[in-house]
Amino acid sequence: MRKWQKKKKPSSNEASQGIKEKVKEKASSAKKYMPNLLKKDEKQKEKDQVIIKRASMKRSTATTIGRVIMIGSIVIVALGVFSAFRHNLVLSDLEDQVSAQQQDNSPKNNQNTQNLSAIEYFTTQFMRHYTSIEPGEDKQKEREEALQSFLATGLDKDAGIDYANIPGSQRYDSSDVVSIKPKDNHISDVSIKVHVTSTKEVEKKSKDKDGKEKVEKKNEEKKATLYYLVRVYEDKNGYSVIDLPQPYMPKQNQQVTVSENEENKNTNAAVNNEVRSFLESFFKTYTAKDRSDETKFFFKDSAKAQSLNGLMNYVSMDDVSVYEKKSSKGQYIVRCSVKLEQPVTGIQSNHNYEFSLQQDGQDKFEILTMKPISYKIN
Repeated sequence: MRKWQKKKKPSSNEASQGIKEKVKEKASSAKKYMPNLLKKDEKQKEKDQVIIKRASMKRSTATTIGRVIMIGSIVIVALGVFSAFRHNLVLSDLEDQVSAQQQDNSPKNNQNTQNLSAIEYFTTQFMRHYTSIEPGEDKQKEREEALQSFLATGLDKDAGIDYANIPGSQRYDSSDVVSIKPKDNHISDVSIKVHVTSTKEVEKKSKDKDGKEKVEKKNEEKKATLYYLVRVYEDKNGYSVIDLPQPYMPKQNQQVTVSENEENKNTNAAVNNEVRSFLESFFKTYTAKDRSDETKFFFKDSAKAQSLNGLMNYVSMDDVSVYEKKSSKGQYIVRCSVKLEQPVTGIQSNHNYEFSLQQDGQDKFEILTMKPISYKIN
């Protein structure tokens, strides 16, 4: 039986030695193979690697996207700068072209406008003298001198007015240029409307107090509106009227053309007489009032039919010249001078016409074209 004894206390060396042994035991136990702890460490390492990989991938994707956005922004800015630069260049080129075109065209347009204004003024002044008519040799001479500065050399000095049959006087009131149609670089056709007042002596019968009939002579005034086509020639020396004014009745889309006649004169007297008879019948219808629909039967193309419809009266036809067209069988060019009378004023005037006719059987013709005569300017 053991006796109870007090434990002997270890010395300091023994205590330190015991502590060292315990530490060694713990260290050796830590170095021992423990599968559970190893698996846990491996799983933790895998998780850490996944986290590191994801973090690295996120940083790489963000960096790539940032770079793409930055590069895209630079490209867009560069394209915008290039587009703006190119646009400015295009605008600059257009401005230069427009400026150059305006510089090229402005003088020409201004010149054309000035020419038209000059032609309008010239024609108006000419018609002022042309339609101012008074009987008497002195008045006739004054008119001839005034017209001399307007008419081309070779035209009738009275511009077609027949002073031998003037029933009274005619006064120019006003005029309006309807249109100016350039035919080429030198010739223009001017359509003009003229307002005139005619004065002529008329006899008026009345009865006196005793019931006897008496005759009194009084001057009667009438106003009239006339339409003329005036052909004006222009060159560096000025303007000239190269054809006697042609009366016309206003018509929509009316076009008057002129061509030179270089055909051989026809010597067949029978054909010449047939042509003359045909044209006389035409002019009686052409000038008659309320017979404008009948003129279409004289034309091959009824759409080209013309009519004065009472604006002028037919008096006579002279100087009929017939030219055969060698290039077209049965076709003729006819030039004639026609005397017409103004129904209001009674003043008679001569006018020159040129026809292109197609023979359609014996004694039958059709009008292909009807034009004022063109004069060759030397």
